[in-house]
Amino acid sequence: MSHPSTLAYVVDEAASKQEVLLSEPGRYLLSAAMAGALIAVVLAVSLKLGQVFFAAGDSGYYIATSGFFGVALVSIIVCKVELFTSNVMYFTVGRLSGRCRTCNLLRSWAVVYIGNLIGVLLFVAVLAGAGGMGALPAGHLLFNVVEHKVHASSLEIFWKGVLCNWVICLAVWVPMRLANEAARLLIIMLLVFVFFFSGFEHSIANMAFFALAKLQGMAGLEWGDILHNMVPATLGNIVGGAIGVGLVVFRLERHTLQAV
Repeated sequence: MSHPSTLAYVVDEAASKQEVLLSEPGRYLLSAAMAGALIAVVLAVSLKLGQVFFAAGDSGYYIATSGFFGVALVSIIVCKVELFTSNVMYFTVGRLSGRCRTCNLLRSWAVVYIGNLIGVLLFVAVLAGAGGMGALPAGHLLFNVVEHKVHASSLEIFWKGVLCNWVICLAVWVPMRLANEAARLLIIMLLVFVFFFSGFEHSIANMAFFALAKLQGMAGLEWGDILHNMVPATLGNIVGGAIGVGLVVFRLERHTLQAV
């Protein structure tokens, strides 16, 4: 359902997250791990789906991959688990409103980021026990995407990270303004399609890309290559979520906090 004041709802959610973070940090970490695992499992399936078209030489392969990946964010929102990229927006709004402390904002970002990584790695470990994604050819879609990610410049990765979390946080924010559940589902899926199809950089999805590539023995993928992508992508995600959405919507709608 929609909320009379979306900003007031987000502020309350941020304050609630802060309370759980302080009183039940283990639960908070587990929630983040669940979100990371959801990202990883949906990404693995998205890649298998895209590979069907990619192997056939169909140029529309990325449409299938991008269209399916929205299932991850829908699942995360419905389950109310903690994803780093949207958490950046929530705690920024909470801090600007005065309901969250700066130290807790930073603590939350760190715990959720680590928790997301744990979830990704646990899923990949279980997948490895199940045989991974099978024997992949050298030209598999997974390796193709990772190659592009590690060979882009740091500045390009940063700005793609900004754009990514601007879109992702809008995919969290906009549905709150809608009363119809089908409309909410549709706008989430479409906005996630925008980020994925555009090749923007999502730090948590990239964790899954790199973990899957390592699992599948991608030739030439070094830890330095992974850090080359992850550091600017993460910083870009923070800027996109905190400033591009968090600060902007707070400035636009802070008058509604006095009306509820």
